[in-house]
Amino acid sequence: MPSATMQMQSISGIITQIHLTSGEAPPPLVGASVTVVDDRVFVFAGRLVSSRKMTNYMYVLDLNTLEWTRHIPPPDSAKPPKPRYFHSADVYNKSIVVFGGMGYSRTSTDGLCVLDDVSVFDVETMSWRKPTVEPSLFAPRPRYAHLSTVADGKLVVMGGQDMNNGYLGEINVLDLNAWEWVHAKSFDKHVGAYRSIAITGPPGTRLPAILKENMTKSSNEDPSGHNHGPDGDTTTTAESELNDPIYLYTNYNFADVKRELQLILSPGEASSAVEDCSNYMTGSAMPPGLRFPTGHTLGHHLVLAGTYLSPQTQSFSIWALDLGTLTWSRIETGSVFNTGSWNRGVLHAPSNRFVVFGHRGRNLLEDYNHRQVNFEHVAMVDMEAFGVYHLPQPTCSPLAQEMGLNLLNEPALCDFKIITNENNSIPVNSAVLASRWPYFARLMEDNRASNAMPAPPPPAASMTVDDEKTQQDGIEEPTSATLKTHAMLFPYPYHVVIALLQYLYTDNLLTAQQYQPHILSQLLLLADMYELTRLRELATHALHQMLNMSTAPLIFETAALSHQTSLQVRALKMMIAAKKMIQQQQQQQQSVSTPLSSRDGTFSMYAESTSGSSGGGGGGLPASLYNRSPSVSSSAAYHQQPPVESPMSAMFDTGNNRFPPSSRNRTPSIPQSPPLAIRSSTAPNTPLYSDPRRPSNAATAAVSMSPPLAPRHGGLSSAAVDNGWSPQPSKSQRSKKEALAKDSKKNSSKENNKTFKFSLNFQ
Repeated sequence: MPSATMQMQSISGIITQIHLTSGEAPPPLVGASVTVVDDRVFVFAGRLVSSRKMTNYMYVLDLNTLEWTRHIPPPDSAKPPKPRYFHSADVYNKSIVVFGGMGYSRTSTDGLCVLDDVSVFDVETMSWRKPTVEPSLFAPRPRYAHLSTVADGKLVVMGGQDMNNGYLGEINVLDLNAWEWVHAKSFDKHVGAYRSIAITGPPGTRLPAILKENMTKSSNEDPSGHNHGPDGDTTTTAESELNDPIYLYTNYNFADVKRELQLILSPGEASSAVEDCSNYMTGSAMPPGLRFPTGHTLGHHLVLAGTYLSPQTQSFSIWALDLGTLTWSRIETGSVFNTGSWNRGVLHAPSNRFVVFGHRGRNLLEDYNHRQVNFEHVAMVDMEAFGVYHLPQPTCSPLAQEMGLNLLNEPALCDFKIITNENNSIPVNSAVLASRWPYFARLMEDNRASNAMPAPPPPAASMTVDDEKTQQDGIEEPTSATLKTHAMLFPYPYHVVIALLQYLYTDNLLTAQQYQPHILSQLLLLADMYELTRLRELATHALHQMLNMSTAPLIFETAALSHQTSLQVRALKMMIAAKKMIQQQQQQQQSVSTPLSSRDGTFSMYAESTSGSSGGGGGGLPASLYNRSPSVSSSAAYHQQPPVESPMSAMFDTGNNRFPPSSRNRTPSIPQSPPLAIRSSTAPNTPLYSDPRRPSNAATAAVSMSPPLAPRHGGLSSAAVDNGWSPQPSKSQRSKKEALAKDSKKNSSKENNKTFKFSLNFQ
């Protein structure tokens, strides 16, 4: 059996992939700015390592093709900014705002000077322009190696160094709409590009829980505050100062690293406040001292990356900070960055990937001593595999979502019916479904086109009966062609169909029924089948949130069938961690105690594979988990499924009576008979749809490696766990088994142990 280390290395190979770029790549540069806009990376200016000459060139990398091009501005463009390095470049409204840096001077003795000018590069027109910035008392002093970020339509410039390499302790704010410096504030911290990052929180960022509590408490106690209690009409400070906060992280004293985290609230206002969160940071491990760090926000996480140098290790390191709990976690990329020279990282938020530039054949320490950044190779790190990803954004208000649910429950506004697997009929509004479900819209369009074609003449006898009935009742008898446009067979259980309809009516997942693991699994498969991008994002996000040891096997397989590789890898890591934890607990118990006698009414821990051998990688649960309550939740019910022996091979095994992936390609069909006749059947529980590829009910109740068509209920017998698809024993066999159990208490105890056996085999 492969070791856990080998498996984690293979997983890291999936998470991080190295590519060689093509085209006219930038030469090795010092102090160049690297900015991501949509699917392109813009590298501007910097100093050449070979000749120590400063440049003002612009290089563009297409992240889809990984091809570099050197951009030449069009004739109608303004002149590019002066050559410089260690400047700042921030994205605002499809433009890149460049400020400051160090450039050439004709008057100074060393030929260098620091800059304070502002230039804008329009990404859509690929041209430069020079905005007119009015003189102001709040204008910043010239600087380089400073920090900057855009918050609430304003460019916030912090720290940096002057020509004498002294730190500048001030914060300046530029209004990007009026092009005027509007605020300035002193700041007593030494921050700069060498050891600090400044990142604007994403919209709707949650304040750290402990900080929010302290701010609310101080606001209630402050007699001059706007809110003196929970019954006040005005909002608290913790609620009113959530607009685009800036997270300022600094590490220094790398021999004994010190870390600081400040939260700047309302940075664009004159009344901005700075909250020190340094003491609130936690984590099983903390980031080491990172040189020339870069920072980004993705979802509810702050991503920190930089060069880590120590006598033992020289590598590029990536960390993530949960903005809600201020808990650090390391992004484990294996040994990918331990070799080569990886120098600069940027975030591509749409794909949840962290892009690291470097050269896999160079030496990191040598390049760092020259402050050299290489661009020949890129490493793509999948951040979603670590639970760091772009969160689905709300598309409508809670009131609109509530109205959607009310509309679904109003039959008077429905003109169509969905018939489920159990022969249940659900009234729906076809216009709502057509607007949110492209497949349904095409189905209705095709059906209308087929109805517009002339129908063949009916038999004479049938025409006579229809004419008589029309004359008697005065109402034309509906034909099957008319009826079939008002109902659709959807071969899925009622609860799955209801959950899908709730999404289609609200464009969100918000009910408790939708957030059951087996329902979410089916929704994710449906989203992949019908290309419902929004539903795929919501279901994937929900499965990420409920991933634990009990739900990991179900989520792993669902992600594999729905092509969600990041979720699949994260679930696999959870399963490997669960197996490793179980094995460690077994080893600890075996080292401190011996198996107890069965006469004492107890049983010993043992590891046994599904085939009965001790080397199959299986393992029993710790004793504390054997006596589980029968009434477990839906997420914990998956614990009672048979052992997952080989997830990768069993997923596509067509000879084990389990669903192959092709069996999921089922599409709804228009019924050829009136739904009224179906609903009046004497057997309402008889399924409308019978798939010949579907196993028998007994087999389905035993185990299904594919996400279930119906909720999983109850546990499994020992025969089901030990023998997979074996049938249940007969009554006489059970009686015989009970008699044998009474004669041999020891054997009975051993059988009970096998019943609750939990095995993960990753051979």
